[in-house]
Amino acid sequence: MGNTHDQSPTMPEMELDNPIGVVEEFAISQDWNSERTNEYELWAEMPSQWGTQRLWVAFHDDSGFLQFNVYMNLKIPPRFMNVTAQAITLINERVWLGHFEIWSEERTPVFRIVLPLRGTELQPEQLEDVIDAIEEETERFHPALQWVIWGGKSPEDAIAAALVDTEGEA
Repeated sequence: MGNTHDQSPTMPEMELDNPIGVVEEFAISQDWNSERTNEYELWAEMPSQWGTQRLWVAFHDDSGFLQFNVYMNLKIPPRFMNVTAQAITLINERVWLGHFEIWSEERTPVFRIVLPLRGTELQPEQLEDVIDAIEEETERFHPALQWVIWGGKSPEDAIAAALVDTEGEA
């Protein structure tokens, strides 16, 4: 008889394979309200100068993708869905990492980044880079979306104004 080894992963091994634990530790270190809804998902509240944004992070174990969705603190009235979608198309031309979209169920702008992690572990520096990109892009373009939705500006004018304001901040 040979030795039999239990093939089930130990808890530390599971955490290494599942990056949600790293994201959860980061959220706690930032003093964000967060809740792990299951083994592969986490919700957190990210403060911003425009109000609290909801962050949903999900790890897709089958593909190794780690998805970040940030639901911005904006509600789009139905009559402004088309012009907001036009603004988002123009905004996405200016975004390097990730993209904006409209979550139609909630009529909310969402910023999304997906990281491929198959065969690797999420490094804290990668997570910091993703969170920095999320914060930078949502802070930069929130005013443009707000001006389109509530200020009556065209998408082009709203984006131009937001970029000038952002560049002028110290």
